[in-house]
Amino acid sequence: MTASPVLVSETAGIVSVTINRPHARNSLNALTIKLLTEAFESISRSATARCVILSSAGTEAFCAGADIAELVAAPSPSERRAFFGSIANLIKTINHTPVPVIARVHGFALAGGCGLAAACDITLASDDAVFGLPEVGIGLAAMVVMAPLSRVVSKKALTQMVMTGERISASRALEIGLVSAVHPKQSLDAETDTLSRKLLKQGAGALKASKQALLDVTESDYLSLLHDLADRSALLSLGAEAHEGLTAFTQKRTPSWRV
Repeated sequence: MTASPVLVSETAGIVSVTINRPHARNSLNALTIKLLTEAFESISRSATARCVILSSAGTEAFCAGADIAELVAAPSPSERRAFFGSIANLIKTINHTPVPVIARVHGFALAGGCGLAAACDITLASDDAVFGLPEVGIGLAAMVVMAPLSRVVSKKALTQMVMTGERISASRALEIGLVSAVHPKQSLDAETDTLSRKLLKQGAGALKASKQALLDVTESDYLSLLHDLADRSALLSLGAEAHEGLTAFTQKRTPSWRV
């Protein structure tokens, strides 16, 4: 029996949500996005959940972004809108989860994976973590994930990430506000557990009220933009440049741009 691409468990109020596609660098296909969204929707209705830890299986990647092969296989405008819209909805669902959400990031956190890390309330990274927005290199743009990133990263730093597609280290991610703390790889699990237990000691109602207040005062504008950005992403992905970039990616070659 094939393992689920998303694993969910709860222990003493701490809900663990794990992206379980290590063979695909924990990339986001439609099923994974659907199950992640359903998991966070369920947590939002839970009477026992006190905090969430979002992590990934394997050692190579937290999340390498969208599953490009699946994106290429869904070329119609409606399919592309549905795909990018589902990522926007996932980010919004994480934001609306009433309890604190901790991202435990190791390895690669690229494109949509970088956006997921930014969307969580607290982001802990191992010292081997690598962040980046490589979309421009395949004819796309980091539009949807730009929304959560814009709330935590300065405009100059975000502009460089978006425009160059270059990857940055965990220490640089800490400098620009993308992550909350960096820990040695071998102690990341223990540090995450320590933080989650610290949250459990706080007033549950006060934590929920605090998260809602933070959402109201810092993030209301970008949440309204998410689906507009998803539409723009879908339209861009249907153009000739994106077609060449996506095809080149799947064929493991350098894109041949025509200006």
